[in-house]
Order: sequence, then C-alpha cells, then structure tokens
Amino acid sequence: ILIIPFNNRKQRKNNKIVMSSSASLLLRRNRNDCWNRQTSIIITCQLLIICLVAITSNNNHYYVNGLLQQGRGHNSNRINTKRIKSSSSSIIISSQQQQQQQRQYQQESHLSQTPRRQNEDITTTTTTTRFTAPPSAAAQQQQQPSLAQIEQEIVRLGRRGRTDDALRLYHSVSQPTTIRILNSAIDACARARPTRLAQAFELLENGIREKQLEPNVFTFGSLMSACARAREADRAIQLLRSMKKDYGVTPNAIVYSSAISACSRGAIRNPKKYKIALELVKEADGIEDLELNVIGYNAALSACANAAAYEDAMQLFDTMQDKHLVDPISYGTVMAACEKAERWKEVLEYAQQMNACGLVMDGWTITSALHACQQLGLAEEGLFYLEELKGLSKSNATRHRRQTAGWERKGASRASSLNGPDGVAYRLAISACARGGQWEKGTNLLDEMEDVTGQKPDVMAYTAAITGCEYAGEWWQAFSILNEMRQQNVAPNEVTMAAVIGACATACGKQQQSNDNDNKDNDDDSSSSESQLCLKKALQLLNVMKKDPTIVDPTIVVYNAAIRTCAEAREIKAAFQLLNDAESRRLKPTIITYGTLMTACERAVSVEGMDQVFSLMKIANDENNHVGKDIIPNEIVYGAAISCLRKASQPERCVSMLRKMIRDGLKPNIATFNTVLKAQTEGRKPKLQNALEVYKMMRAARDPIITPNRQTFSVLIEACCARQQPQGAEAFLRLMRKSGYKPDVDLYTLTVASYERARQPLKALRLMESMEDDGYDFYSIAPLNTAFKNAVKLVNSVVGSKKTSSSSRRRNSYKNNDGEEDYNND
Repeated sequence: ILIIPFNNRKQRKNNKIVMSSSASLLLRRNRNDCWNRQTSIIITCQLLIICLVAITSNNNHYYVNGLLQQGRGHNSNRINTKRIKSSSSSIIISSQQQQQQQRQYQQESHLSQTPRRQNEDITTTTTTTRFTAPPSAAAQQQQQPSLAQIEQEIVRLGRRGRTDDALRLYHSVSQPTTIRILNSAIDACARARPTRLAQAFELLENGIREKQLEPNVFTFGSLMSACARAREADRAIQLLRSMKKDYGVTPNAIVYSSAISACSRGAIRNPKKYKIALELVKEADGIEDLELNVIGYNAALSACANAAAYEDAMQLFDTMQDKHLVDPISYGTVMAACEKAERWKEVLEYAQQMNACGLVMDGWTITSALHACQQLGLAEEGLFYLEELKGLSKSNATRHRRQTAGWERKGASRASSLNGPDGVAYRLAISACARGGQWEKGTNLLDEMEDVTGQKPDVMAYTAAITGCEYAGEWWQAFSILNEMRQQNVAPNEVTMAAVIGACATACGKQQQSNDNDNKDNDDDSSSSESQLCLKKALQLLNVMKKDPTIVDPTIVVYNAAIRTCAEAREIKAAFQLLNDAESRRLKPTIITYGTLMTACERAVSVEGMDQVFSLMKIANDENNHVGKDIIPNEIVYGAAISCLRKASQPERCVSMLRKMIRDGLKPNIATFNTVLKAQTEGRKPKLQNALEVYKMMRAARDPIITPNRQTFSVLIEACCARQQPQGAEAFLRLMRKSGYKPDVDLYTLTVASYERARQPLKALRLMESMEDDGYDFYSIAPLNTAFKNAVKLVNSVVGSKKTSSSSRRRNSYKNNDGEEDYNND
C-alpha cells in the first residue's frame, strides 16, 4: 500500500488518505509531486496508529467487500469504494465502480471484432459517504460484481489460457446471465489447448435449453473459431449450414472466414479440404451485403498451400489482386504454396513482385525465397536474400502481424517472428553457393554464421560447404573443412564423408578430362599423379572409417562415392573390388551402385565390364524379387552402356541397346539418341542409313522432351556431306532453321562443298544466296567466297560444254538419212 500525502491543507485537516492497489501507477503519477521519504514515513506511522485504534475499538465494524480485478496496463488499476467506520477515525478508500461498470458494458466485446479503446484516460471520482453501521443486505447485493465485470473476467481468463477458471466463473453466476457471457465462455473453450470443441457445443445447448438464451452471430463466430482451431472442417461446414436453417442467424464475413480457416487447417490432414475452402469463397462472393475481407482470402490461400495446390493458389491470388485485397501475408502464403509444390521459379517471381511493389518481406517469406535460390543453385540471389534477412528489423517483421486486442492465446502454435537470419537461413545460403559454383563464399559463411546467429555451424552447415567443394573438385579444401569439424567437436555423418570422397572423384574427373583435351598423344605425368593422389586420399578415408566405425560406419552411400572416384580415375578393377567389399559387409548395392560401376566401364571403355554389370544386376534382381526391391537398369545405366559401345566402335550394338531400352519401357533422352547417331556417323564410312533410322525412332517417340537439337542436326548434316548426299544435308538445314536453330557457317560450307564435288554449282549458288536469310554474307566469309568463285567457274564450264555438245549433235542430225533434227538431248 502506497501512502500519498495531499498538498491541499483542507484535505490534510480532514485526515483523508487515498490508497491504491497499483504501485507502479502511483509511482509514475507522483514522480513530480512534492514529497520525500521522510514525509512518507511519518504518514505511514500515522496510518498504523489509526488502524490499531480502529481494530481495538469495541464499536468498530470492519468490512472488506467487492471484486478485486486484474487486468493489463493502467486500465487494470480499478478498486472499489469501501468505507471502514471506527470510533476514532475513518479511512475512506476512493472508488470508481459505478462509473467503470457503465463504461465497460458500453464497450464492444472481443467477439464483436471491435478493438477496445487503449490508453483511455480514467478520471477518478472520490466518494465520501460515511457509514456508522454494517452494510445492509441490499448494500451487499449492490457491491456484488456486475455482469459486465463477470464477462470481462471470463474473457481475461480465457485469453490467459485459464479455461477451467473461466468456466468455473461462468457456472457460478446465480443471477440471470446474458448471451455475451455465454459467448465469452465459448470463446474460452475455443482458446484452450487442446481446443474444447465438445464442451463449447455443450455450453451452447445448455444456454439455449436451461437459460433460455438466443444465440447471435457472435455466438456462432466463437463456435466456428473453435472448429477452426480443432481442424474440424466437417463440423464447421455443418454449423455454417445450420445457422440460418435452425437458429435464424445469418452468417457474416467473420463466420465465413472462420469456416474457411477450418478447411485450411483440415487440409493438412486431408488435402481435398482445400476445394471446400475455395467453394466457400465463391459462395461468400455471391451473397449481397457480404464482403469477404483479406483475412478470409488469405485463409483460402493457406488451404491451397497446405494441399500444395499451387495452381489454384496462383489463380486465387490473381483474383485478390483484381480486388485490391493483397497484403504481405498473401504474398507469403502463395509463395509457401509454390514452395511446397517445388515451383521454385514462381517463388522467386512473387518475391520480385513484392520488392517491385515496395512491400516488406517478413522473415519466413525471405526464407522461402532463399530456399528457392538453394534449389535452383542461384548463389548471388541467395546471398542477396540473406542480406535482406540480416537487415530485417523487428518493427518490419511485426508490422503486418494480426493481433487480437493485444492478447495471445497460451500455448498457441503460432510461428514466432523471424527477425534475422537463423541457422536454417545460413544452411540454405551455403548450399545455394555450393550449387551455384561459389564454394569460396559458402565456406566464408561458416565463419560468419556464429557471429550473426550466435549458433555454431552444425553438421548440416559443414556438409553443405563440403558439397560445394565436391562440385568444384576442391578435395584439399574438403579435407580441411573436415579437420575443422573435428576441432569444433562436430561429428560428421555418412553424407559428409561421401561429399569429401566425392570431391576427390570430381578432381579425378577433371584431371582425366584435362589430359584428354591437352594432348592425346603425350601423357601428362603430373596430371596423372594428381589423379592418383586423389584416389589414394579417398581410399584412405574409407579405410579409416572401416577400421573405426565409431567415426562413421561406412554405408552404401559412402561406397558409391568411393566407386565413383575409381570410375573417374579409370581404375575399373578397384571399382569392382569395392563392390565385393561392400557386399562382404552385408551392404545391399543400389541402382546407383550399378550405375556408377557402368560409368567406370564407360570411362575405361571396357565392354567386358559392361556385360559383367548387366549380369550382376540380373543376379541381384533375382535375389531381391521376394523383397520387392527390383534392381532394373534405368536410363542412366543404359546411357553409360551405349556411350561405352560408341567409344569401343560398336555402332550396331549401340542401335540394338537403344531398341532394348525402348522395349523395357524406358524413354531415352536426346543425349542418348545423339550418342547413337555419333556412333553411326563416326569413321571413314559413316552408316548414313542407320543414322536415318535412329532419327526416325527419335521422331516416332512424339515426346516434347525428345526433340532434335542443334547437335542432332549437325551430326546428320555432316554424315550426309561425308556420304556425298548434299540434297539430304540441305534438307536437314531447312529442318534446323524450322526448329529454331541457326545453322553454323561450317555446316553451310560443308554442304556447298558437297554440291561442288557433286558438280551441281547452281544448287550451291542458290544455297549461298539463302544464307542471307540467316544474316550471313558469304562474300565476307573466305571459304564461302572461294566456293562461290569456284561455283561460277564450274557453271561457265558446264554451260560452254553444253553449247559445244549441242552444236555437234545438230550437225550430226543433219547428216541423218531421214533428215530429221534430233532435239531430244537438248
């Protein structure tokens, strides 16, 4: 109890002391008053003396009645007027009970969706009625809490998560209750964790049957909210249909929004519920004097997101844009729908629209965009959104958050705001850098992660950085990060070890490709030693895991990475030994294992090994038939086998392997078709007829994915020219232009030269003239200019020879006995 002295002399004479139950409020009010600690001590002592006299007096009557009320802010400092009468003195406690009852009952409750007035200035009125005897029964009845106070207390308890106390207070009301109190009790059941849906409907039935209450639209709003929180979409729809029919209550926009929200939450367990949400949106739009707000539309968007129905979500979002009902929550929800459906490009498009409209992206929306960058391997964009997340202030993150009069439901599953990058954001950014070829920036983010988030990088963050080294072939850096994990006491997993070994495999592949491109005749010993060093490091790491399984027990994933390293190093024997080692450890090879083995055979150009892989797959398939895990060659296995046959100069087997692949129900991609075409056209005598059959097989597939590309036409044109078929080459040139590809100058040169060798200069000239349609000027191209001059000479010589031969034929015809002229040859 704080004692406040009065500076007014008249009040000091009457010994009137005001007492308050809120210490913090009075400290704020009296911070500028002219009083000190000594004055407070003196007045406190006076008060204690007065109380002592009052208690010891025989004629004293001490009464404490009324309702002590708790609340929030300065509005909670409400006390009741009580009068304590003694023979020696009187203590008068100020009150505002009657005035506050009138104000509170006039205010709209939370069910009417009208926000309460905040920071309301309250004027305290002091009453000084004096009693000399205990209050009568009528006075005590007047001091009982009013219905408005009971309603407010039930609302407060419900929003604090004290559902049992709220219901106990509701059932303790002896006087006739109101529908507003019933609505408050139902709302308390809706806010409970878990939601007390059955009890809410029971309150409604008892209120109608026993207390003769008539439910209104706010009653059904509370019930609908309970259905939404309980994810009872069917119950919500049933309640919506019975409002008008059974109770004569017309649903409003809030009720429809709650019903749509129930369908949205129900779509988590049953994705088909999102269609009901969309139907409710259409139904609400068709009702006059009912305008669904952005909350209802966002609930429908959330239903589409929970069901991964991104197309419906995008269509609904377009409708919202036409009605100007789009807010940042709408953008975030439609992005979540596209993210769940793995439509990463659409996610980034909506993020760009938000930036163009000047809308603030919250933490979760930025994380969705960052996830899209990670999946698409967009390093720079991922770093941009990470910086956006760093600069996200708390005010921007909560600016568009919907609140309910400042209250929060206890135990609610609402996701907290994300006001800056967390561990997930950094892992996504590191992975985006890894996939985008920016492995150095990804490793730098490891050092930055702890400074920004306060969290040390975990195994997932380290693995993402090592994966970037794997893609780039930076095996030395991968081992360095692995050593850093050991120093930081972060235990690696099988994915981490597989990524380190994979980095060695990529480095081996790059070294071998460099050897092939630099000089095929001379071997580069330094590059070969580098490749062997990578292979040695990978196998050493595998042996360490085999000797000490406590580090990481090598699984088939780790063995697949080691086999890939052998494949890139073209060590086919070591690859098959690793397969035997894995089987001896009772590890089951997967289709990836056999595909990697087939890649090893392709790198080493081992047809014998290729046949062995097919045999092993057949044996594994027969053994696993009873388990239900078939090991059937897929497109990758067939593609590697066809490439192996092409390198081994076996074009006939390439065609037969392609036919077998199609018979097995597989769809070869365009790269596989092109490999078979190359196999037919390579060598001194290209097999043009076989190449044309393969082209017909490609066209017969009628698959939009399997369409001839630039490489396809180039291989066929070169084959036609090599076989002295310039007409076929020109036909493929026309098909190439029709398919949207601009032929290269080399292809024109080959075709013109083929016409020259076939002594068809006019067609060569006509083809060179058609080059102008593609923007080429054959006069500026030296080979074509020379071919043009040769074609002109050839035309002149052909024309001159024709004239000479025709005049000699005419002279000979005159000498014929019949005297008739012969013009047939002319």
